[in-house]
Amino acid sequence: MTMARAASTSSLRRAVLVACLLGVACVGAFAQDAQQLLEWGRADDAIRQLTPLAGGNAVAANQLCRAYFSIGQWDNAVRQCEHAVQMDGRNARFQLWLGRAYGEKAGAASAFSAFSIARRSVAAFEAAHALDRASEPIARDLAEYYIQAPGIAGGGMGKAMALAKEMAAQHPVTAAWIRARAAGKQGDQATADREYTESIRLSGNSAEMHLEYCRYLKGQKQWELFDQHIAEALRSPRLRPQDRYDAADLLFRSGRNLTLAAGQMRAYIQSGHPDEESPLFRAHYILGGILNSMGDMDGAAAEYRDALALASGFRPARESLEKLHRS
Repeated sequence: MTMARAASTSSLRRAVLVACLLGVACVGAFAQDAQQLLEWGRADDAIRQLTPLAGGNAVAANQLCRAYFSIGQWDNAVRQCEHAVQMDGRNARFQLWLGRAYGEKAGAASAFSAFSIARRSVAAFEAAHALDRASEPIARDLAEYYIQAPGIAGGGMGKAMALAKEMAAQHPVTAAWIRARAAGKQGDQATADREYTESIRLSGNSAEMHLEYCRYLKGQKQWELFDQHIAEALRSPRLRPQDRYDAADLLFRSGRNLTLAAGQMRAYIQSGHPDEESPLFRAHYILGGILNSMGDMDGAAAEYRDALALASGFRPARESLEKLHRS
């Protein structure tokens, strides 16, 4: 942690304590502080702060769910997200995160129990969409479920295409992305290429949409086009810090241009603008994997330790560090 960031966090906590002493809404103040911890990827601090508050506060329970979600503790995440929804079932964001937690738990469950958990996941996504039909993150998660899941589990291409049609007027980029994902799943490469290209155009050449296309191209092993769109993403006038994280992760998972991947992940870590869904402890973990692949064992170990300093319960980083020590 930099000195500036530490000072900022310390100032915030002093302000929160003063607010509590003055009788201002203490739970709300600590929930705001916890949101910053989530954004900075400080899972241990978030869990420690939120645990005593989550029993009677829906916002705190949802934030605690997200903290557990970030480190892959699906049972704890589901428990807290269910509790948040029980306290406030009309909150679309709470329903969205419950759907995400169920979805990850289903992916880790046995075949016998995965089906019923997956059905609860789509029910939560659909509830979230019914509560907020304008939300792009909700529409994308729901569409992804429809595209990936079989009909018996509540999925279906017809549902995905209907959702794309619904979103088209207000959110044409999301609509094009849904059509592209559906076409790719069905093996219709020409339509997928056309719709991804359209999503890039409609987004104003955003890095995000170039990288979405790269995810598809990776699966198709179209490496020349993949490299082209990685470069386009990093040159985009609409390049966000989290796009650097995504580009680095894609390059690493593809085993391509690891030097560029390491540079982009370092740039994300140093940006001062982390994103909750790209937490810093995961950034350190991925950078550790990149450095390990490049033969820099000491650098990899340092990154794994940095990840664990923020999220001691993040098992992949601990296992990777232990493997390094054994080698």
